[in-house]
Amino acid sequence: MGTAGRHLAFPFRIAPDGRTTTPATDGDHVRDEVLQLLLTDPGERPFATEFGGGVRRLVFEPASDALRGVTKARITQALTRWLGHRLTVEALEVELEGERIDVVVTFRPAGTPDSRVLRFQRQGR
Repeated sequence: MGTAGRHLAFPFRIAPDGRTTTPATDGDHVRDEVLQLLLTDPGERPFATEFGGGVRRLVFEPASDALRGVTKARITQALTRWLGHRLTVEALEVELEGERIDVVVTFRPAGTPDSRVLRFQRQGR
């Protein structure tokens, strides 16, 4: 039995009927959880200071091979620690081209055959 409809959507929003929006499926909820995790900076939550993937911090980092490795490690660790029971990471790509940084996460929500892809991109300054 799925849990669709029992969670708030991320980002939080209000439906046309005035109620809070909920994810349509468990897969949508897992996608929302991945977004929330990766867009939260470690230390941002006072009572869960280690929670977060820190993708937003990439805006302030110079593009380099070291950044590619650190980013892959940080995201892999966050996904494994906080959402390892909810999904399987199928691929994680960090591409650098000049000042552009692309992070592409391919994952499969637990119990589903379908893969999902999330892309985060930073353009040059």
